[in-house]
Amino acid sequence: MAFDTFLKIEGPDLKGESTATGYEGQIEVYSFSWGASNPVTVGSGATGLSGGKVSISSFNIMKKTETSSAPLFNACASGQHYDTATVTMRKAGGTAGQQIFLTYVFTDVMVESIQWSGSSGGDDSPTESVSFAFGKVEITYYAQDDKGAMKKAGQASWDLTKVTT
Repeated sequence: MAFDTFLKIEGPDLKGESTATGYEGQIEVYSFSWGASNPVTVGSGATGLSGGKVSISSFNIMKKTETSSAPLFNACASGQHYDTATVTMRKAGGTAGQQIFLTYVFTDVMVESIQWSGSSGGDDSPTESVSFAFGKVEITYYAQDDKGAMKKAGQASWDLTKVTT
């Protein structure tokens, strides 16, 4: 099932070109990636498994070049901090239309890198890969019931600066 992804960054002059109802002025995200890993050591004998220290990657997006492009470049070049960046994903929710099913709220955010790519042979506009570093993340997942209604089904958070939830 297809889904839409929007990014809203709290900051001056940082607007996207979304015209979707409720997401006006946000950045439309084509794709994203990020994650966490925790190296595990397998002990011999009765010691079992032991976890190490979690490593959380940057939040990476792919988007088209649009009104947020120059401000994002400036933010990367100058080391601009943003209080909050909210990623909202929505999918078809039965008769209710598009419904939110997953959100990421990042706090203490900085643009870590921005890269452009494109082809003049048919692309509508160049695309950008933007990476964001952050101090904390909150994840909320909403499950869809058999009638299409969304209900909060899971929540997690991690503070990288305090190394705790």
